[in-house]
Amino acid sequence: MQEKLSQFGGLFGAAVAAACCLGIPIVLSAVAAVGLGFLINDAYLLPMFIGFAGLNLWTLYRSARKHEALSEEAMLAFWTGSIGASISTLGLGLTVTGILPIAVILVYIGLALFVVANIWDFMIGRNSPACADDECKTEDR
Repeated sequence: MQEKLSQFGGLFGAAVAAACCLGIPIVLSAVAAVGLGFLINDAYLLPMFIGFAGLNLWTLYRSARKHEALSEEAMLAFWTGSIGASISTLGLGLTVTGILPIAVILVYIGLALFVVANIWDFMIGRNSPACADDECKTEDR
């Protein structure tokens, strides 16, 4: 359960950082209301986005390795998330630097792939057979 919370935290953090970079007003005002208005700077947000995306990809990879019975499908979910993270990072970088302002579309496409990969991994985890022995319990430690 803690791994899924970490995975969700990485996805949520990446989405908030991307939303702040894109200037979505409701997210900007919520961040400012919490007292983190100093973070609304692209110099902070782009590395935060990359860090949260990396955390999420790491948890996706660990989850894919744990689902041995469905390893091909789980690794496909991981690669889908990796492609989504790469596309959204590229789009966010191009948008923030002003090189290609229309690259916002890439950010949304990448984040959509990222979310789909996480939902897919969650569904794989729900459909995987239960552990017969204590092997799965020792892997979480």
